[in-house]
Amino acid sequence: MSKIVFINPSMDKIIGSKVWASPLISVMKGGKNTPMPKLSAMILAAITPEKHSFVYIDDEFETIEYDEIEADLIAITSMTVQSSRAYQIAGEFRKKGIPVVIGGIHAAVRSDEVARHCDAIMIGEGENTWPALLEDFEKGELKKIYNAKDYPPVEELVSPRVDIIKHDRYLMYPIQATRGCPNSCDFCSIKYSSGHKYKMKPVEQVVKEIQEYEKYNDGGIAGALKKAYFFVDDNLYVNREYTKQLFIAMKDLNITWDGQGTLNTAHDDEILQLMAESGCRSFSFGFESVSPESLKEANKPKHNKVEDYVTAINNVQKYGIIAGGYFVLGFDSDGVDVFENTAKFVQDANLIQLVFNMLTPYPGTKLYDRIQGEGRIFNRSWEFYNAFSCVYTPKKMSATDLQLGYYWAAAEAMTLEHIKKSFANFWKNGPWKTNPPLKPIERIALIYLGIRLRLNGLGKYQKFLFWVARQKNAADFRSIVWAMMRHEISTQIPSYTYYNPARKKDKNTKTKAA
Repeated sequence: MSKIVFINPSMDKIIGSKVWASPLISVMKGGKNTPMPKLSAMILAAITPEKHSFVYIDDEFETIEYDEIEADLIAITSMTVQSSRAYQIAGEFRKKGIPVVIGGIHAAVRSDEVARHCDAIMIGEGENTWPALLEDFEKGELKKIYNAKDYPPVEELVSPRVDIIKHDRYLMYPIQATRGCPNSCDFCSIKYSSGHKYKMKPVEQVVKEIQEYEKYNDGGIAGALKKAYFFVDDNLYVNREYTKQLFIAMKDLNITWDGQGTLNTAHDDEILQLMAESGCRSFSFGFESVSPESLKEANKPKHNKVEDYVTAINNVQKYGIIAGGYFVLGFDSDGVDVFENTAKFVQDANLIQLVFNMLTPYPGTKLYDRIQGEGRIFNRSWEFYNAFSCVYTPKKMSATDLQLGYYWAAAEAMTLEHIKKSFANFWKNGPWKTNPPLKPIERIALIYLGIRLRLNGLGKYQKFLFWVARQKNAADFRSIVWAMMRHEISTQIPSYTYYNPARKKDKNTKTKAA
């Protein structure tokens, strides 16, 4: 029997930021927490033979005790932004003579680089490569590369093993019904993790996975702290009939969930009604930009029509579902006016759940190849490939303009005043049977939380929470808390950007490629 230790490298620790270890989250949850566990860890655990033990360590909130951990094999997953931390962790275990395998997107797009820091790398989907790797490891014949393209394609998606995670340290549970995305966005590297082929789990399998999670989902008093689910599927609306049957099957599970998809979802009233009835509380769309020219760059002019955005948002929200949005700043056609234009749109549209990303040329994307070919990438320190930091020279502004403009727009669009106004606009459409008003005990819990936050130096949230508690149609405790977290994250962004070399770079300055 071998002891396998799977590690998710921290994004916060590599730069010393406090995005997920923020004071707000610590006070609310009583310690360090992070949004979700890695689904990849639970999938590999599920296909690991029982003769092996499997331990999951989340570096975001756990301390890796290198001298105390006993392991025969270390497995590390790594996105590009995590790679520097992954190399640190791998190096410490290799000093002890423990073999290390690294997988994830970065291993697929920078295999030669990653291979220098470990004993084996896994490229692509792991369902077929992981068993082969374990067999070779047992025989003492570990290969350097395990590439999914050399094995039979993954046809059946594995259910995660949910007993390996520390349930009390996470805010949501990840769930995956489908894998793959048929689209080909210029800035996206999803093909290296999920591929373009769209695969669907049987609906009954997804229901069973949720039921397995529910065994651990203690919501505390009145269920106010019960964890919601987040569908990590890149697009839940690729196959409409499958989506319809999935939501019908979920109606009696008594859960809440968030998801994401393309804008055509927002115009399908039958699907929206089923989403609401199955527990959907927030659904986010890749708006990407409020500029038609930038949408052309993103290869999204067909699905995204700026003039239809507000109609789509309002249609979703009339069903008691918060419409969320992903926006990208820094396209080649973006000038400095993009920051004010985007922030104004968000405020006027009363969007609550937001993610602002800076255009980032991730290795393996068409965007990376194009910008690298033009000699515009000046920073190849992977920890800055975090969607918060400028690593290239834009065409219509300086790198510093983009960096500071991004921070301004994110902060401007996520103020507590904006969140309050947007919630008021959303709740005026209620109450909804599928998203009922807060219970009295939930309102008391909000007041109590506000007092706790004030006593811990976070008094700005007390006034907001007291206001929420008085609103007749205020609904969904978790969405209220999550909106505050979005605001908190926007206040933490400077800890990412403060040391960013872009602050000291002139737009015409280039450094030699790494």
